[in-house]
Amino acid sequence: MVAVAGSWAPSMWADELATAQTATSWDTLWETLRERDAVFLPYYLLMYVWSRAGTADWWLRLPSALAVAAATGLLADLGRRLGGVRAGTVAGAALLVLPAISRFGQEARPYTLAVAAAVFSYWCLHRALETGRWGRYVLSVVLLPCTHLFAVLSLPAHLVVSRRCLPWLALGSPVTLAVAAVSAGQVGQVNWLEAPGWENVVLVRSAITGWQPQPEPGNLPAVLLGWAVALTGLVSAAVLLRRGNGDRPAAGTPTDDLASDRPPAGHLALGRPSDGVLSGRPTGGGVPALRAFAAGLVVWGVLPMPVLVAVSHLVTPVYSSRYVLFAAPAFALLTGLGAARLPRAVLVAGLGVAVALGARQQVLLRTEPGHQVSYRAAAEIVAAQRRDGDRTVYVVPWARQGLTRYGTMPPERRSGDAAGERVWLVRSDFGRAVRPGTALPSRNGVAPAMIPKVDALLEERYTVTRTWPLRGVTVLLLERPPRGGRR
Repeated sequence: MVAVAGSWAPSMWADELATAQTATSWDTLWETLRERDAVFLPYYLLMYVWSRAGTADWWLRLPSALAVAAATGLLADLGRRLGGVRAGTVAGAALLVLPAISRFGQEARPYTLAVAAAVFSYWCLHRALETGRWGRYVLSVVLLPCTHLFAVLSLPAHLVVSRRCLPWLALGSPVTLAVAAVSAGQVGQVNWLEAPGWENVVLVRSAITGWQPQPEPGNLPAVLLGWAVALTGLVSAAVLLRRGNGDRPAAGTPTDDLASDRPPAGHLALGRPSDGVLSGRPTGGGVPALRAFAAGLVVWGVLPMPVLVAVSHLVTPVYSSRYVLFAAPAFALLTGLGAARLPRAVLVAGLGVAVALGARQQVLLRTEPGHQVSYRAAAEIVAAQRRDGDRTVYVVPWARQGLTRYGTMPPERRSGDAAGERVWLVRSDFGRAVRPGTALPSRNGVAPAMIPKVDALLEERYTVTRTWPLRGVTVLLLERPPRGGRR
């Protein structure tokens, strides 16, 4: 699978380390939930059970990769049911080419589980309207907030397709209310977020990180890929919504199967009325027309971002582009439905361009620093050069957990410890690591709570003898002058 390939290479970053640590024991799990991350209670319970079989990086990331596979398969099947095999194939491909889908498909966090849950709920809606059996749909509504609370912002799209889902949606909603109530008291855990600016606002998150002052390699092409998928989806929606009743593809126009132009069984009429917001009656069998599903896809794709942006500016910051990753399949499916009418050569060429735009980031995210931090490389540096009596000082959150995960580190230097000859200082890659014109460690870029640790090293006259700047972390080797040379 695409998401599994290379998932063992990147170092875990802070959020993944939080997952790994929380899943270590039952006591740690409940202690974490009391302090923070209660919104992730269902996910942490899953990972606690999952980690009983192993704690390797690739294994902890595997649920996210499996979620990508599920989302892609369900999206392709939904596209086939709505517009034919070609529409489904293009929809699945449009989702998979996004570097962000691979990035979060290789992360021990629940964001791609939210993607899969959102696709599953829309797929269940179609099946319920087709068969009249709603049990599976209720289950899908229950599942959504268990993956990520904000994923419930995809549910208004269901009402656009058909108001018949309302009582069943309400039946599954108590879980959403419960998750919201449990996590309401911990909203401060995202106080690191800021109200988003224009550069943070995206319809489809496609790059492996958000926009940065100094974009990482391949960031701009990946961002353009995301906007291309979003705009193609919106144009496709506009075309589908403008078609009048009884409109049919022109004879000989390829609309469905890659090998045949015959409409598949169950293929929806493009312009028949529905019981959704577009009109008042169901088509034969009770399944709304494609126009209603297209309108729902627009709401699913567009609504979450402005809602979270508005809350971020009016109440408290809650927007991050990864929190709305679950909206990406809506645009991918719209792209598939619109592109199904295009000649095969055009589709192949478009796929080639999309792959090329995302290729550099697809490679980068599978390297050791691919998750924005190089804890494994830092641990290897220290392990290769440590000596007896060395101590370590960490002045960046989660660095201790990161380095000790990948190697045996020298003991951490505590307040009151006798000064040794050498200290390994581990800090972030922000700011200056060394004071200009000196060999002294710098406080620049160090969090205020960590500055006393640097001050203690300065008071004991430690100087920097070597520096290893890595992605997301900087390692410095500090030594004290020989006793005989002190004044």
